[in-house]
Amino acid sequence: MFEKTPKELVLKDFSNIYNKSQSTYELVTSRRYNESLVLLTTAEAYAIAEKAYIRCDTFKELQTPEVEAFFDAFEIYYFELKQVLFHDDDDFVSLKNRLTQTASAYEALTASFNLL
Repeated sequence: MFEKTPKELVLKDFSNIYNKSQSTYELVTSRRYNESLVLLTTAEAYAIAEKAYIRCDTFKELQTPEVEAFFDAFEIYYFELKQVLFHDDDDFVSLKNRLTQTASAYEALTASFNLL
């Protein structure tokens, strides 16, 4: 039924996480953002990340330094996003830097898996 490898599936998850993260950044930095949409998009990204954690825990070949680096970058981005959303800490420069680090970690991950 499924022809994709665990690496292909986790890359798809990580791509979705990064895309959702990018969307949340664009939403919170827009002039008048819809807080409900930001919260929904953030929750979707976190749910995908939880699924990816389970996938990586299940398949030992996914337990690489590059996978760990992506998770670390996303978790820091997620933490800073919560600061922006819930604590009036509108440090958009730092949030953008964290998003950039997440993108770099994703690129390093795809290169390490030799799938693209």
